[in-house]
Amino acid sequence: MPERLTSIQLPVGTGDPKRALRREVARRLQVSETSLLEVFVVRRSLDSRRGRQTCWVHTVEVWRVGEEEALASEEAQRRERQTPEHKAFQEADIHPGPMRPIIVGAGPAGLFAALTFADHGVECVVLDRGLAVEDRHLDVRKFRRTGELNAESNLCFGEGGAGTYSDGKLYTRKHHPLVRAVYERLVAFGATGAILTDAHPHIGTNRLYAILKGIREHLAARGTEIRFNARMRSLEVRDGVARGAVLDSGEVIAGAPVILATGHSARDIYAELADLGVPMVPKSFAIGARCEHPQAFVDQAQHGAMVGHSELEPAEYFLSCQVGDRGLYSFCMCPGGYIIPTPTEPGHLNVNGMSNSNRGGEFANAALVVTVRPEDFHVERPGDLDSHGALKGIAFQREWESRAYAAGGGGYHAPAQRLTDFVSGRSTGQLTPRTSYRPGVTSASLEEMLPASVVETMRQGIRMLDRKMRGYLMDDALLIGVETTTSTPVRIVRGEDYMSPGMRELYPTGEGAGYSGGIVSSAIDGIRAARAALESSRVD
Repeated sequence: MPERLTSIQLPVGTGDPKRALRREVARRLQVSETSLLEVFVVRRSLDSRRGRQTCWVHTVEVWRVGEEEALASEEAQRRERQTPEHKAFQEADIHPGPMRPIIVGAGPAGLFAALTFADHGVECVVLDRGLAVEDRHLDVRKFRRTGELNAESNLCFGEGGAGTYSDGKLYTRKHHPLVRAVYERLVAFGATGAILTDAHPHIGTNRLYAILKGIREHLAARGTEIRFNARMRSLEVRDGVARGAVLDSGEVIAGAPVILATGHSARDIYAELADLGVPMVPKSFAIGARCEHPQAFVDQAQHGAMVGHSELEPAEYFLSCQVGDRGLYSFCMCPGGYIIPTPTEPGHLNVNGMSNSNRGGEFANAALVVTVRPEDFHVERPGDLDSHGALKGIAFQREWESRAYAAGGGGYHAPAQRLTDFVSGRSTGQLTPRTSYRPGVTSASLEEMLPASVVETMRQGIRMLDRKMRGYLMDDALLIGVETTTSTPVRIVRGEDYMSPGMRELYPTGEGAGYSGGIVSSAIDGIRAARAALESSRVD
């Protein structure tokens, strides 16, 4: 078996990194390099903290001479795991009975639930209100160019879900065996092998298109029916049990279980579930705005003397601070990226960020957000949204989004303010700085479209962030609003069996149900929900 070594450091610019790594491993083990059969990188991260030499930090597995047969077996298994045919999510002891799962939503949770069923030989139906990724992309391009929103095919709805337009970030704080399995499955469908070792892996929006098409073709070949432009209007319910989905057209897609993986923006579905009496509760989420800097500034601040070195990607940052009982933190940072409009309702505007695989854009952006709790869900006075019950967080989101749309002047132009002006409480006046945001920005005071407690936390916190990253508070930085969908403000209650206690055979899943955040954690939740459904139907 291989030995695992951690904290193997190599300065940036060392030369041949593979040879240098072998040399450093041999030195650490106090053996000759010739005694090393193979050194595999398990994890690699960049340490560019102030006062230290910028270096790569590795965790490695070391195989020694004499272990050739064991290594060959391990490499064969590794190659098999990274093929589309590998049944990555199959549990050998589950033998499901007859079932026809209906999966609502073709985002990470829905697709990985479908892969799990396919691995167990179960054919299912996947429904998505949006379009296949190649058609969806045309609607997205048109929207960013003209400001004409297609409420069913946009940056949130369609194949791949909202994660398709988010840089394909795979970093997760989850420590779960399925994290590696998800990464390997993505590599099997075309992701770069670097995601298996990078500390902050990403795919890039442009590369996700081909990966999604590969998953679609793989599922179709195994009997999965995928239907786009198929919005679920309601659940088909008989005797308190979910028995399928009713589409806008009135067509009933019969089947069970129903894996509900609709994502965080399917607000009509929450309303329908409330009418059906499905238990839900409000939950905390975060709200704020996107902050955009020149990427050159971020590179200089993070890489210092090594800025521009060929080994280094465009730099990213992760910033946070505490202001009283509230925290301000950067979220979904996009090096060399773009700020994008992500509304799904006419007359509302919220924003997000994305990058392509090379992160080659002129600007860097990240959300600056503050956590709000259910007791914060009000507009003019506490309790003024309580009539919305568990959905009061959605009413809260809509209020700020409608204000942002109005402040932008229509056509999905976004309200924007210089970061320095926002912190000082000054009007920006006419905006001249360039920005990645399309269709365009309009000068406005963002304090008018965010809760007062959030505004005050941001103003104090940004000054604190400037002390952590000198120059962060600069005139060339823009604050573009508003960011309201960091996660869902409602949780659909489920039991330990992943099923809704108010409706049998309904499995609320993923980010939209309130149980994950991001591509990988949503994928894992989809896998586990599908496994729970398979377990429920098993034949002993």
